[in-house]
Amino acid sequence: MRGISAAFLLFLTALIPARAGNQSPQGGRIVVANEHASTLQFFDLATGKLLKDVPTLKRPHEMVIEREAGVAYISIAYKDGPWDQYESPGNQIQVIDLEKMAITNTIDITPHWAPHGLAFDQKSGLLYVSCESSGGEVIVVDTKQKKVLGSVKVGVPHPHSIAVVPSLGKAYTANKDVQHISVVDLKAMKPLKDIPAPTGTDGIIATPDGKYVFVGNFKGTELLVVDPRKDEVIKSIPFDLPPSTFALSPDGSKLYITFHDLGTRDGKQVLDQPGFVQELDVATLKPGAKMEVGHFPLNMTVTQDAKTAVVDTTADGSIAVVDLAQMKVIRRIKTDEWPHGVVVF
Repeated sequence: MRGISAAFLLFLTALIPARAGNQSPQGGRIVVANEHASTLQFFDLATGKLLKDVPTLKRPHEMVIEREAGVAYISIAYKDGPWDQYESPGNQIQVIDLEKMAITNTIDITPHWAPHGLAFDQKSGLLYVSCESSGGEVIVVDTKQKKVLGSVKVGVPHPHSIAVVPSLGKAYTANKDVQHISVVDLKAMKPLKDIPAPTGTDGIIATPDGKYVFVGNFKGTELLVVDPRKDEVIKSIPFDLPPSTFALSPDGSKLYITFHDLGTRDGKQVLDQPGFVQELDVATLKPGAKMEVGHFPLNMTVTQDAKTAVVDTTADGSIAVVDLAQMKVIRRIKTDEWPHGVVVF
């Protein structure tokens, strides 16, 4: 190497492509799982241009990113219907190589089935999944070996979203159709306790420092704030609509909440009511700016510079790119039918 100039080394460095996971948000990408179309779509974040369209197994559902490895995981929950109407459950988790923009593996979780929520522990490299098998359970997946390491029965019909607090060795599931949040001891692999939640729960997320677990509301309009050291609801924050799903800024200082109104007309559910995103300051637990984002916002993700959010507006068949400083939609990107899981990388 002695005879190689600094200029030549710089030239060689320029030839090496950057990992997709390390791109800045301005040059970053979006991947969205379209449940009804059974596709993944990759878009350029800055322009909204479609980069690649990839088929998946039937009805891809939730998605989580393992940023250091440059991969994401999608749960295949239900093959032929939504959570309360399906006949054939899925039993796979698909693995996406973000740099290649391709599905490179499928993890078979049999005999467990109907995987729904996903939470990845960056430190341990383990993936935690809420499943409907065995009367409701949390399973632990080794993503390197592509196998299930263990499971804990939580005893609820539809454990929905899941959050983990690695520093305390705990997992939490939000449960739509029972009146409590389930708590799991991940070290002893056993259920710990149930936290009362009288109107059911929807989305759930833990702050990076393990101080709070925020829990959405299935039928009520209060955001539940759980202290994971006590496993108690320490505050209920009222809103106009049920707080549904969440995203945190990377430093955990801001919580972003989606709201949608599942109204009815002529006895049938309608999805044409406006949906919203609202900011909450984590330090003070005070709600902040609110904006209309589209129809039936389901999931949301925030870029690593905390400047931009990407929100599924599922009933519109699109995703909304939001400037978080202005709380304004700056771009709408048309997707295949029923966008659901989404990440930015």
